Amino acid sequence: KKIKLKISDMHCASCAQVIEKGLGKEKGIISAKVNFVLGRASIEFDSKAIDKEKVKELIEKTGYKAREEELEGNNEIKSGWQRFWFGLILTIPVFIIETILQRHGFVWRIVLFLLATPVQIILGLPFYKSAYFALKQKMADVSVLVVLSSSAAYFYSVLTTFFITGQVFYEASTTVLTTLTLGMLLEKMSQGKVGEAIKKLMKLEAKTVRVFRQGKEQEVAISEIKRGEVIIVRPGERIPTDGVVVQGQSDIDESMITGEPIPQTKEAGDEVFGATINKEGILKIKATKIGEETTLSQIIKLVSHAQASKAPIQRIADKVVAWFVPVVIVIASISFLFWFVEGFDVLFALTAFVAVLVIACPCALGIATPTAIMVG
Repeated sequence: KKIKLKISDMHCASCAQVIEKGLGKEKGIISAKVNFVLGRASIEFDSKAIDKEKVKELIEKTGYKAREEELEGNNEIKSGWQRFWFGLILTIPVFIIETILQRHGFVWRIVLFLLATPVQIILGLPFYKSAYFALKQKMADVSVLVVLSSSAAYFYSVLTTFFITGQVFYEASTTVLTTLTLGMLLEKMSQGKVGEAIKKLMKLEAKTVRVFRQGKEQEVAISEIKRGEVIIVRPGERIPTDGVVVQGQSDIDESMITGEPIPQTKEAGDEVFGATINKEGILKIKATKIGEETTLSQIIKLVSHAQASKAPIQRIADKVVAWFVPVVIVIASISFLFWFVEGFDVLFALTAFVAVLVIACPCALGIATPTAIMVG
């Protein structure tokens, strides 16, 4: 059997990989494809070995929620904006104090600590949760790097505030989390916008149709129409299905297919397409394509397929992410060892370690990628 589920709480492409890997380990799962952009999963499974409720449970074990219904994400987006503004309001003074005013006295460090701690807890929680489930699946995704970099900067700053002498990095930890929270929010918004294209196409479909049956005109549901039946389309109505004009003449608005705003004149023998608009005369049309065979249905199918599939560059990016985090950790560790072996104290070497982790955190991609997805 195949099942399509709405997945919530994903905030990057790596989340989709975590779910795919978690499902792939289970017996009875034939294939699992998770599309982060759409927030959907398409899963094929052996119904003798596993049922759909178990599939949902498996997804929830990886740290995400799965539903069959198409739920609106307005509440999630509203909550996301609230978290972002909360983080931004606290991050701005941290940035000003630490980088512009360069106040590093004990009192100022206490102020920075009080401002940065709520950001670390509230904005950091989704990343900590995602990192935990990624590591549980033996994956080191971007969430792991975000947690490492922000935590290293924050906890090192706490140490230098209360226990040891050294530089503080509160600005780094708050900026990383606030920036990537905005990225998560933009991606969540893009998920909602992407599905609108299909919804708008589906709204173009006619719900009922007039046909000649047993010598008289009858109005039936579009699903009941049969190939070869004669359909009557009056002025101002949408043509319900693809067919050939058998009687009448009229101008047809085909802009939904061709993009051409000028209506096309159609008469007996001409082909017409479902969802186009009859502008003037009454037409009698012989249905030639019905259901999923129509041009509109094929467009919807192609758009859905394009949105559900991954571009070649995205597959490359998924592979890069799998190696990126371990490589960054290795480089940070080498930096620590290098400076320590060179005779510098542990504090200086630790500063180098933290600096590498923070600078490697892909904040720019956290904004650039979702922005590109939204525009696309």
